[in-house]
Amino acid sequence: MSGTPDIGLLIGYCAHLGMLYNEKLLRQSGYDVTPVQSHVLMYLFCRSGQPVNQRDLEQELHLKPSTINGIVSRLEEKGCITRRTSPADGRVRLLGLTEDGRRKTEAFQSILKGTGRRFASCLSEEEENILRELLPRIIENLENEVNKA
Repeated sequence: MSGTPDIGLLIGYCAHLGMLYNEKLLRQSGYDVTPVQSHVLMYLFCRSGQPVNQRDLEQELHLKPSTINGIVSRLEEKGCITRRTSPADGRVRLLGLTEDGRRKTEAFQSILKGTGRRFASCLSEEEENILRELLPRIIENLENEVNKA
């Protein structure tokens, strides 16, 4: 058996540490949101104020409906998002940011971007560029596998 670390485990551990770092920075800055809640808020924010079908969010985050429902409920309780029934289909739940949710999301975007800079701060410019070329290929490969029927 080789002593070379598994690339999947290394990438997974980087992602885990990045989430922990985000959570630490968000809490230190007084934002009462977890990393996954921040992803939900950012997703809604990037949708330009358009209502988002809760199922779209499930697919985006690759989480079970019950998990998304819990995250959405907590963000609703915090006054960050709204959830309403679609007028076109009563089975569909539409999500949107409240004004408070929009303000919070705008404010903590810099924290999330800072985590990205922290990931690469130990790399040379050349190493960072190589990583930027390689990671999208890995992502595409994994997305193809995840999305296979």
